[in-house]
Amino acid sequence: MEPRLILLTDKAFSEEVSARLASGGVKPASIIDSLDGLKAAAAQSSLPQRLVSFGSNVIVPPDLLKHFSGAYIFHPGPPKYRGLFPSVFALYDNAVEFGVTCHEMTADIDAGSIVAVERFAIPNNANREQLDALTYAAMLALVERLAPQLADLSKSLAPVGETWSGPVRRRADFDALCRLPASVSADEFQRRYRAIGEGPHHALSIELHGRTFKLESERKGLRVVRGGREIN
Repeated sequence: MEPRLILLTDKAFSEEVSARLASGGVKPASIIDSLDGLKAAAAQSSLPQRLVSFGSNVIVPPDLLKHFSGAYIFHPGPPKYRGLFPSVFALYDNAVEFGVTCHEMTADIDAGSIVAVERFAIPNNANREQLDALTYAAMLALVERLAPQLADLSKSLAPVGETWSGPVRRRADFDALCRLPASVSADEFQRRYRAIGEGPHHALSIELHGRTFKLESERKGLRVVRGGREIN
């Protein structure tokens, strides 16, 4: 049976991810970046199809998952850091180790069976952009390693015995980390600054006397960065 693999990813990542899948012997039948596109791809073929999600913000509803012969997602963090922005919370925790995870996609966030984990040391004094760049490279390498298994629709990827731990972080948790308490110490400020970094869509803020003040970036002309690189 001809493998039909559907790749759900951001346009900024599609070329590199497709190349890693191809090096493992599988070419995506469709590359999708929206929920509407995914629904159309799921309905257009009578052959079994497998879904692979990489760096996508699309949440796949449970009723759509059942159309695929296995759905797997590459998570930019180890099992200890679930949900959004895992690198941020690892840096805030002063973690010395990080990693990436591939797991079955389920209705719950970062809860499916884990089929692969790759871990690496966090360099001393690494900031968010540096850690995200290392994470992106690790995710691409994991895609290439798992490509032959993902291509074989007759077999599910076997769980590796790893389990999820830690809370599922959501946008509200990140926003709370961005809001500095009025009595913030120098150490706490540096800890949050390292974890969050600077960017056009987020910044450390503090509320004083009923007004909110945001950190002014020291780096002018900042652009959106994903995977440790600019994507505008």
